[in-house]
Amino acid sequence: MPMKIFIDVEEAAERLEELIDLACRQDEVYVCRAGWPVAQLSSFPGGDEIAETLPDTAHRPGSKLVEDGKVSSVDAVWMLAAEGKPRREHDMTSAHDDLYDKDRLPR
Repeated sequence: MPMKIFIDVEEAAERLEELIDLACRQDEVYVCRAGWPVAQLSSFPGGDEIAETLPDTAHRPGSKLVEDGKVSSVDAVWMLAAEGKPRREHDMTSAHDDLYDKDRLPR
């Protein structure tokens, strides 16, 4: 039976390799800020299927951003993270209530 693991961001950063191993054995790993889950770490069985959808240049080792079939440097990821929110083509906002269940856990 899979375990549910709730871990603070700081500790998750220090123990990422171990958390990946736990996710690979199908444990549920939730990363928390101030005690609230904000992200879930999971494994996926279809690694080869995803690799087939990437452009040829995306298969090279190293960190990268693949967006709309174009490969960019990982610097674009860090710039996006620094903004603190995903890029949007519109000015609408959302409470993202649809992403959480009645107990405020990620779906």
